[in-house]
Amino acid sequence: DYVWGFRTGFISYGIAGHDNLKDVYLALEKKTGGCIRGNISNSPHLSQTILLKSMADENYDKLKQEKFDLLKARAMRMKEVLKDPKYADGFDVYPFNSGYFMCIRLKDVNAEALRVHLLDHYGTGLISIGDKNLRVAFSCLEEKDVTTLFDIILSGINDLRK
Repeated sequence: DYVWGFRTGFISYGIAGHDNLKDVYLALEKKTGGCIRGNISNSPHLSQTILLKSMADENYDKLKQEKFDLLKARAMRMKEVLKDPKYADGFDVYPFNSGYFMCIRLKDVNAEALRVHLLDHYGTGLISIGDKNLRVAFSCLEEKDVTTLFDIILSGINDLRK
């Protein structure tokens, strides 16, 4: 659901057959478990335990809807702010829908150079992807700060153009 960094994984198997599939599933489960233990141990145990406990809470559905509404509102605010033509000089916006992240394509500055510049001079942390792309996590960005963030990004672009 709405958590960050939990790295919980799920695997599904589909098997066609008419006879006793219980033994087949048991063998698959044991083989898969051995592969996981041999490579990553039980690292997702904590996250799985926390998620299972939270899903059993009587307020789970209400809290999940609240988080959905919050993320949707942030995504919609991002879309609204990014319609401003002043940003078109510095970057293009990749299509995105409500979620955790969105990406922009820089027009003429290096993404990693801009990322470092924004962190060093503006205290703003983003993720560079390749030479031209920045990933913005709006999952942790308050609606009121969206315009400020993109103004900072544009200022950083203009700084590097000098």
